[in-house]
Amino acid sequence: MSVEPANDLLDRERPSAPRFTDEAAAISAAHEAAALIAAISADPAERHRIPHEQAAILERSGITTVALSPEEGGIGASVATIVEITRIISAADGGVGQLVQIHNMMLRGILRRPDDALRRRVIADVAAGKRLGHAAAEVGGKHKFDIRTTASRNADGKWVVNGAKFYATGSYLAEWISSGAKTEDGQIGFLVHRDTPGLVLDDDWHSFGQRHSVSGGVRFVDLVLEDWQVNLPVAGVPQKPERTGLTWAQINHAAIDAGIARGAFEAAIHYLNNNSNVWIDAEVERAVQEPLIIKRIGDYAVALRVAESLLRDAAELYDEYNAKGRPSELDDELILAVAAARVKTDEAALLISSDMFSLLGASSSYRKFNLDRFWADVRVHTTHDPIRWRLHHIGDYYLNGVPPHEYSAVAIRRPSPSNPD
Repeated sequence: MSVEPANDLLDRERPSAPRFTDEAAAISAAHEAAALIAAISADPAERHRIPHEQAAILERSGITTVALSPEEGGIGASVATIVEITRIISAADGGVGQLVQIHNMMLRGILRRPDDALRRRVIADVAAGKRLGHAAAEVGGKHKFDIRTTASRNADGKWVVNGAKFYATGSYLAEWISSGAKTEDGQIGFLVHRDTPGLVLDDDWHSFGQRHSVSGGVRFVDLVLEDWQVNLPVAGVPQKPERTGLTWAQINHAAIDAGIARGAFEAAIHYLNNNSNVWIDAEVERAVQEPLIIKRIGDYAVALRVAESLLRDAAELYDEYNAKGRPSELDDELILAVAAARVKTDEAALLISSDMFSLLGASSSYRKFNLDRFWADVRVHTTHDPIRWRLHHIGDYYLNGVPPHEYSAVAIRRPSPSNPD
């Protein structure tokens, strides 16, 4: 890993990624990138490789710039377009789709940051096609937000960070990594460049699926931070999270599952048309003419259409929510709409990616076809955020009038029906 003084990072120049004239052009570029990524990720040998080539395709495509304003090199894309891009890339490769998801999740925080040198530096890198990663969760504690990474001031008054993170999605290939640590006075957040001395990026994400999300470990070994990298808690301001703060991540997670469902569906249809043999009792010429197969493909198609429709509806509501200034009266409906999309995209992806082998036949299990990648990816992706809790919040709202919330710290401070603030 190269070593570059932190302050020098603010002065580097970057070339620009392709610019789009409108959102339709960005969607078209996403389809082009997805076709290239799908061709690579279909190779079974690719499952155990770091997706350097796929990441380079993202960088050259320009699709990770779309959330930027036109003045910053983007198009100020709608939620609907950003979600659709994540879905399109995830149909090609769920792990690579998660690189896009986490990038846009982190970028929203940067875009809300006051105009300063760090914001300008990060946006310049994003405009050049570079991506952001996230290293918040830890292992070994009661839950993944039980923070043990520490930060303390050294003799020069600078923050020094020591500790380790895991499930650091995208960080291994990211330009900037968002993280946090605890201090004697509370928690701090910070943004660190991949070339910073004391930052160690580990290739240790050895799951059976979503390998290309590179969601492994990040270590901080006497990592020294400049003041411009650190966000301190504001004295006297309660740290109450925005109620819909995690809904942005949730809708893009739904897009990943919807994309994997679509990828599995299309792969199943291709295999049935080109590789499947006819079952002896079917009395038809081709597998695609068997009535029971036709019916089951119909089941998949309905599940997929429901999932994709709910995802689009939630994205459109999100754009309305943003256009109206994120009014609190729409909080409940937005959270419920996104939760419903999460449930149905989860169900569709698991159904199609697993059950399709019952139609395709034994030969479809050959490693050369690499068809189990869809199931492996969605099975791993859907474990990180239990759908049972999305259903709990939906049911609790309708049954008991309890305002719905997302998980983590928001749930800890969830309001009661009589005290919504």
